Amino acid sequence: MVRMGAAVIAMEGAALVVAYAYFGWPVLLVGVPVLLGTLLVLLFVRASEGPRRKLHEHRAARWDPEAALPGGLMSGFFEAKKVSKS
Repeated sequence: MVRMGAAVIAMEGAALVVAYAYFGWPVLLVGVPVLLGTLLVLLFVRASEGPRRKLHEHRAARWDPEAALPGGLMSGFFEAKKVSKS
């Protein structure tokens, strides 16, 4: 993820330099905000990876019968109750 983001930023920076050399300073009015927007999106995706990974692990463990905790809404529902004779 980090390497791909760095490659995207590098290619965008190189394109901005080439466009600046060919067209001049007006290119910076569009190019710099686009570069900053891409950087912000990549930072947001990087920051959201941790919670997304935890949610994925939680969902994967939810249906694992060995990881399930005893008890729950229907625990004891199908067990026969012992009736004491008095």
